[in-house]
Amino acid sequence: MNGVSRATDIYSAVWPLHFISRIFGLAPYSLKPGAESANCANLVTFLSRMWSVLCIILVVALEYIFMTRFFFGNLTLKHKVTSSLAIASLCSCSIINIFQSLIINGCKVREILRKISDIDQLFSSKVYRSLIYKNTRLLLTLQFATVILLVIIIRVLLVYVYDGYLTFPHIFAVSLLSVPTLVNCTAILHFVNLVLQLRNKYKYLNSVLESSALTPCNVTISDYCNTNYVTPIDTFRMKPSFNEQRGYRNSSRCQHFRNLRIIYSQLHDVALLMNYTYGFSLLCATVWVFCSIIPTANRIIEMKPTNVYVHILTAVLSSTYYFALIGIMALSCSLAVNECSRSPLIVQKIMLCDDIDSEVMKEMEMMFTQFKAMKIGFSACGMYRIDLPFFCGIISGTFSYVIVVMQL
Repeated sequence: MNGVSRATDIYSAVWPLHFISRIFGLAPYSLKPGAESANCANLVTFLSRMWSVLCIILVVALEYIFMTRFFFGNLTLKHKVTSSLAIASLCSCSIINIFQSLIINGCKVREILRKISDIDQLFSSKVYRSLIYKNTRLLLTLQFATVILLVIIIRVLLVYVYDGYLTFPHIFAVSLLSVPTLVNCTAILHFVNLVLQLRNKYKYLNSVLESSALTPCNVTISDYCNTNYVTPIDTFRMKPSFNEQRGYRNSSRCQHFRNLRIIYSQLHDVALLMNYTYGFSLLCATVWVFCSIIPTANRIIEMKPTNVYVHILTAVLSSTYYFALIGIMALSCSLAVNECSRSPLIVQKIMLCDDIDSEVMKEMEMMFTQFKAMKIGFSACGMYRIDLPFFCGIISGTFSYVIVVMQL
């Protein structure tokens, strides 16, 4: 169990994420460059890319089959339009996610992981290493197991409550339709977990910053001869040092705050790279979720007294599933943004301390200006921000659609 639940770095922590992504064609690249021999890495990359291409072909075939099937059923025009829209958005989002992993996301994700690994080297304290990736692999494994189980259960139940019975063709169709759904869910979880890792690093930086009102000690003057050298945070012990000379103490504090500024800048670079990498995927995911909610809303609108419980069951299952997907996206982004926004407030509190020297105060003022300028945010290609207000807007828009259409 320890081998599954514990990780020592970002690469071992996200290994389950990479493994599941590769199964669904979303990771046609090596997780850690240099971990394998050149020939082996090239072979694995080639096979992974071929598998991604096959996944795209499979999803395209599924889209064609289900789109033509819906138009030949005994369905009303509105059901045909909304159902075909849901299938088209589902499969199109899957194709785009896999295609992006082949063209852009592969190198960008590896760059994100490399930058996070570099930040981990700066956050080199034993406390950081023991806490930041604690149980990460186990949590990722549980996430994917839960998602796969829920997708299969919901798909089977929806078919059962809609048709009233289950046959082998139904089960086969559910299994096929679950493939693009799991591709999209995996892409969403990939983004969400990287955002949460970013949030954890902001949180740890803020905890170190809150302790920085106390003077660092256990350093030497030679540590600060080269101002371009980034001293790991664990070279400081956050407790008052009244026996050291004032100049030595102020110099160490200035260097300490400068180190935090460098780390904050690197975290900001990671956030920008993540926003650039996943922006279009977020746009596709939100369109897919919203288009999938419309058939659910139509079931609520067309409830009949003789079949009211079946409609309610299908509506609750579908809406909860789709709202949960968009909710975890919005919640993870809001948590990271809020943690980043705490940093300038902590700096202001430190500046109110009585023992702040003029040199330290100048460093703190530069830190405050930098932190205020380096705010982060996640958006869908700049069209709208992914946050909790956006999630509330999706919910209110769905209810507005139901209320307005019911009046027609």
